[in-house]
Amino acid sequence: MNIYFQDIIERIRIHYKKMTNTERVIADFFLTNTEKMEFTAKAMAARLHVSEPAMTRFSKKIGFSGYREFQYLYEINFQVIQCDKEELIRRIIDTYQNILLHFDGGITGQVSRFCESLSNADRIYIFALGSSACAALEFKLRFMRLGLLVELIDNPHMMQMQAVLTRPEDLVIGMSISGETEAVLDALRTAEYHHTETVFITANRRQNFPVQFSQVLTVPAVEGLSLGDNISPQLPLLIITDVIYSLFTGMDSKYRTALFQDTLTAIGKKKNDLQE
Repeated sequence: MNIYFQDIIERIRIHYKKMTNTERVIADFFLTNTEKMEFTAKAMAARLHVSEPAMTRFSKKIGFSGYREFQYLYEINFQVIQCDKEELIRRIIDTYQNILLHFDGGITGQVSRFCESLSNADRIYIFALGSSACAALEFKLRFMRLGLLVELIDNPHMMQMQAVLTRPEDLVIGMSISGETEAVLDALRTAEYHHTETVFITANRRQNFPVQFSQVLTVPAVEGLSLGDNISPQLPLLIITDVIYSLFTGMDSKYRTALFQDTLTAIGKKKNDLQE
């Protein structure tokens, strides 16, 4: 099962309760289907006895721009790469290298500004869903060890509630590789409306996000570089996390290192207490 498919299944489950009866018919099919078939809107509408616009509404409800985007990512789960093991490994490594090459010095200024915002924030909230939330958890753990108060929110309803409660002293980070996760975008806009600084981390260069949010960090897109389900879309987010972490610790290296050692000591002490 590929990471895109897992993300789709998670999105369907998150939004299932607020779906209409027709949308639940569609959701139930995609939650349980294990067969490759024709997944076009026309074919699926006929199979499920629903309208094609219903397929579109279903796709938008779980965060896609339309059914075509949903179909493309869902079908990846049924694609088989025809190549031998050595060729497959070489392609994966080449893809990693291509992604790394797209991280250039142009992001240094953006990351430096972001690090200043991290340092000045009282509390930091990260909004993310699916595979982006997995990468966001790594971000949270890394920076909590440096003394930052970081909370990850991966529930759409909780995102909206927290966005309303944010203060100007806080920092809200949204993570979405596609840049089309509506729950994350809506929550970020709400936080921005309440005068809280917002940072959006995405691979989407097509939208005019700099006008909507305080800062935008653009990472290399996985699309066009990946081999379907063999390259995790989390990779660019994990790389940018390493870049941010390195620059952030360099801002006050002695103090940050001391905090890091204190957290490691606390974890080690707790582990020993549990063993005793």
